[in-house]
Amino acid sequence: MPLPTNRNRTVIWKPMVVCPQPEMQRQLQAALAELSVEQPCNLTGYPSAIQALPQAERYGCNICFIDAESNFDQALALTGELARVMPVVAMHRRIDADRMLRCLRKGAGEFIGELSPAAVGEIFERFGRAQLEPVHRVPGTLYCVVPGKPGVGASTLAAHLAIHLRSEGSGQVLLVDGDQLTASIGFMLKLKPQFHLEDVLRDWARMDDDLWSRLTVRAYGVDVLAAPEDPTTRTEVTRQFAAELCTFWKDRYAAVVLDLPDVRTTADCGFAALADRLLLVTTSELAALQATRRGLRYLDSGAADRDKLLLILNRCTSAMGLQRDDVKTALNMEPYAALENDYEVLQSAVLEGRPAPANSRYGGSVRSLCRHLTKKAVQTKKNESWLSGLLHRKPLMSR
Repeated sequence: MPLPTNRNRTVIWKPMVVCPQPEMQRQLQAALAELSVEQPCNLTGYPSAIQALPQAERYGCNICFIDAESNFDQALALTGELARVMPVVAMHRRIDADRMLRCLRKGAGEFIGELSPAAVGEIFERFGRAQLEPVHRVPGTLYCVVPGKPGVGASTLAAHLAIHLRSEGSGQVLLVDGDQLTASIGFMLKLKPQFHLEDVLRDWARMDDDLWSRLTVRAYGVDVLAAPEDPTTRTEVTRQFAAELCTFWKDRYAAVVLDLPDVRTTADCGFAALADRLLLVTTSELAALQATRRGLRYLDSGAADRDKLLLILNRCTSAMGLQRDDVKTALNMEPYAALENDYEVLQSAVLEGRPAPANSRYGGSVRSLCRHLTKKAVQTKKNESWLSGLLHRKPLMSR
């Protein structure tokens, strides 16, 4: 299974156009048509952020052109909101230095006055280079989330972790549902995917960014590769395929969250060894601790490096179960994080197909975990980059 080459890597642009000015909209549509760029979402008025974000998600928009001429204040406010989730281009046919600066300070990535195909094409090219050729070429971080025992809330954590990583500014995030039997991610987020990991395996030899974008779905700012609707679907992931998948994912995403069904699958497929962080999830119930202890023994047999392993204690409450120190004694391992029990909030979120609110007890716990993880990952990446640069430095004579 050869890896896709870099020459196949392109960004498939799907612009949202917010343009009340008819002539400006006509010029932009003509330019996009000449560039063969799909135009899924054209708005002739200024929506609020609450209206615009669901529209962008529905049509898979990954760039926004905003008319900054018709109503500058409304355009500026919308730019500030949308720039958090996608590149924004402010359009104004009269180049005004003050307005340009205010748009850029609000988060606009470009300011354009001429709406010719050449000018618009140059913007796509610049944004594309920025996305596909990061300055430091540091690969993304792979988080494998694994239950110590089925039913301890690992899939719930995986979904919330991916969403919080995106909202905390980690860049593009991929969430992969690797549990083909339960397919919990799609159920929690009410997704109806057409494609899944088996389709990735089938089309691997010709995989590129265009094909990949068709295999994933967008939810809450995160790309999701869901599990199949049919629970009888079986995908055999070899260690070689797992390694190629992880390389492909980490080359394209700042963070990858992989939800896996159990410790044995995680180890035997090779994901445990490939993970940058292996989050082993358990609760303080005795049955869960017994299963988790056995899982740790299996991982310690050579499947994973202990330095990558992080114990996550879920559903913590003072009213039931063992306390954190008791868990440490039982497993001979300090819990990395404790997530608060928030049953009612999580049940309501599942019924509505949305994540738990960030200000809930559970949401706050995951946000705190996310911040600790990213701080640790950044430090590790910096150390790796420094050492890699030292080892691969070319001698002066080769220049």
